[in-house]
Amino acid sequence: MVRPWLRLIVLAAAAWLVAGQPAEAQLGSLLSPGRLAKGHANLEGLANCQQCHESGRRVTAAKCLACHAPVAQRIQRRRGVHKDVTDDCVTCHSDHAGVNGELRPFDPKAFDHTAATAFPLDGKHANLAAGCAACHKQRTYLDQKTDCVSCHQDVHRPTLGSNCQTCHSTTAAFDELGTGFDHTKAAFQLTGAHKAVTCAKCHANQQFKGVAFSTCASCHRDPHRPAQGAACASCHASTDSWRTRQVDHGRTIFALLGRHQKTECAACHKQPAMRVKPKSDTCASCHVDVHRGAFAQDCRSCHNETSFAKAPFDHATTKFPLTGTHAPLACAACHKSLAGQATLPAARRVADFRGLATTCASCHADVHQAQLGASCETCHTDASFKVPSFTHATPAPFFAGGHAALTCSQCHTPQGALGVTQPVRTGVSLVAAIRYRGVATTCVTCHQDVHLGQEGAQCESCHTIDRAKFSVPGFAHAKTSFPLTGAHETTQCALCHKRETAAFPAGTGSAVRYKGVARECRGCHQDVHLGQVEARCEACHTTTVFTIPKYTHRNATRLSRFFIGAHTRVTCAGCHKPATGSFPAGRGTAVRFAVAATCASCHTDVHRGALGPDCATCHRL
Repeated sequence: MVRPWLRLIVLAAAAWLVAGQPAEAQLGSLLSPGRLAKGHANLEGLANCQQCHESGRRVTAAKCLACHAPVAQRIQRRRGVHKDVTDDCVTCHSDHAGVNGELRPFDPKAFDHTAATAFPLDGKHANLAAGCAACHKQRTYLDQKTDCVSCHQDVHRPTLGSNCQTCHSTTAAFDELGTGFDHTKAAFQLTGAHKAVTCAKCHANQQFKGVAFSTCASCHRDPHRPAQGAACASCHASTDSWRTRQVDHGRTIFALLGRHQKTECAACHKQPAMRVKPKSDTCASCHVDVHRGAFAQDCRSCHNETSFAKAPFDHATTKFPLTGTHAPLACAACHKSLAGQATLPAARRVADFRGLATTCASCHADVHQAQLGASCETCHTDASFKVPSFTHATPAPFFAGGHAALTCSQCHTPQGALGVTQPVRTGVSLVAAIRYRGVATTCVTCHQDVHLGQEGAQCESCHTIDRAKFSVPGFAHAKTSFPLTGAHETTQCALCHKRETAAFPAGTGSAVRYKGVARECRGCHQDVHLGQVEARCEACHTTTVFTIPKYTHRNATRLSRFFIGAHTRVTCAGCHKPATGSFPAGRGTAVRFAVAATCASCHTDVHRGALGPDCATCHRL
């Protein structure tokens, strides 16, 4: 059974044959899927099919490349858009789409010109990406040159070479180069006012090479008459403006130093400096002589340009060199402005620099009220007005020992006798009127009499300044009415001389008693005999030892018969025993000295009075 579609083909073929067309053409049209593109129009017809199609096969790359040899070469060399092609050509190039069919389909918007060609379309070139034909006039794009002159006219007439990128870029149009050119790449850098100059001002007739710029005179006319030379930068230090406020005055006969460097030009140059030269041989040409001729016009001997007010004057050249605390003083501290000039500016005040007195009292108040005369330097120095050390001439022994460490103010105190009631102000402190002359040297002038007049005013008879706190090194009691002997020599003073509150020669008060101390033994020692013996203890005792080693009874004739025999060997205590009872000094316990000479006063009467009291009748010693 014949298939329907085959039947249709046969009928269509018959119809075309009947129409009178050539048989070959009619059959090619019948079998072709469509008309070939304009570029392949010469291959139209059934007889040309095998130029592109293999027998029984589709179009192969070999058939395409056999005809398109240049493309084959680019694929082999891996150049152009076919450098990475590995598929058949029909993958991208499809024919039989009609006479106006596109054999080379291409989307300019999707094409990365930078990656594919290494020629980025940026800046002013960016709008060319949509229209390739603006640059690519030929069928192949690989032969397109990338140098600027291939598209643009060289208006510089090759004076600047072919590397246009040295000056131009795609960011600005060529006619906008005046604001877009980076002049730092040129030999002449644009600074200051040069930045605002148009290109044509210097580059006339498009001349960019060989423009003279070695000196300012290459472009600028020298306005100075007479001419000042070619070194314009010595005065015109900045290109911001040709007007200058700073000139290298060192090139003139009057170099500007110190404060002169800050002086405005118009302060001296009343007329144009190029025409009138101001006088500069003396300071008085510009400055007022505030000394009114007191000194010679050579101001530099005292002043310099650093500061007219604080002149580094060498005062050592005068009869009063400034040393010590005088050295940092300002001139005005001594050299006062004349009366009535306090309101004038400092530069116009007249100060007195001649005839000043050099004595201390001419500047400093005499806080001693003329006690010590006018020669302050005898005690003071200009290093410090405080007296660091002073050696008294006389009396030398008085300032030794405990007196050596004393400060002046401990002896020299304010004295009302000078008639000064208010303290006198000095530069840094308040100093009261202090007595320096006629100060007494007796001890009681400074020291309190702790003895309240008992020992008189001659303290040195006992005390010495060589001992700490003026203690008594050793008192010679032998000079008194009670010499110390025996055990008294080692007795402490306080055991006899006690502190008491009573009336003393200097008045009532508390003091150690030295005068009026009893000299009898009973003044210090207790009467252990309770008045049995006389008050003169020394009749029996001595200061060497108070015990009695041997005693000779008085009335030896009367007692001669008593101290015989066994009585000669009896100790004192054998007869004189302690007893409690009434004694001449009162009742108490003491050794009884008044003893009866009878035997019964010591011996027991074994006869109980039967033989009477006279034991010697029968007994013998």
